Amino acid sequence: MAAPNENPDYYEVLHVSREAPLEIIRSSYRTLMQKLKNHPDLGGDAATAAMINEAYSVLTDEGRRAEYDARLDILAGLANGVPDEPTEQPVDPEPAKVLNPYVECVFCEAPHGHGKFIEIDFTCDTCSSPLAAAENKRLESVSQRAVARINKAQTIIFYTHWPQTQGIAGQTEDISLNGLRFVTQHELIEGQRIKIVSNVLDAVANVTHCIYQRHGWKTMCIAGVSFSTLRFARSVGGFVSRHV
Repeated sequence: MAAPNENPDYYEVLHVSREAPLEIIRSSYRTLMQKLKNHPDLGGDAATAAMINEAYSVLTDEGRRAEYDARLDILAGLANGVPDEPTEQPVDPEPAKVLNPYVECVFCEAPHGHGKFIEIDFTCDTCSSPLAAAENKRLESVSQRAVARINKAQTIIFYTHWPQTQGIAGQTEDISLNGLRFVTQHELIEGQRIKIVSNVLDAVANVTHCIYQRHGWKTMCIAGVSFSTLRFARSVGGFVSRHV
């Protein structure tokens, strides 16, 4: 495990933006500690869990969060006076391999043996990705009411390859029946295939477009993806539009 950061960004630790309301912070905390099993009782690393708890304690306390934000603003002001370091341009990926979802997982490419009779809740035995195709007719007939109640602002963790032990944080801006749009600090490339994990859905998706924008001293990627396979974990309050 890498050495702990002496000055961690608590927002990055919890995978949320500085504007995140308390409900998003709490949701991300539950995802990190329970679903992604960072809690020591679930096999997680004690130091990582302690850092997550520390960040949660600060960001859910109004006074401590205000003091912490003020410190971040000072650091941002100092950073703005330093020229950006040159960054390498992302390398164009190789053309995506055409995979057969009836034979293999479309993320890790492991064979599954289910053929065309794939139930909605079936997942890959190797990487736990959903196997059921994200077809509109299936979503309309089985999950339409659940989809309509999903809050479009969700914390997600995504993976760009298999195997990959550490997921990457993202924050959704919109979720539809066919895909979603999210913001991340990680560089993505059009045509890239990713696995998405969240409290409300798991999916394998293809990146359809990427836009890069500067926010303070950070460059953020706004990515749109279309679902290849999809599984809903549960329904929550909110609204989902029919376009991304």
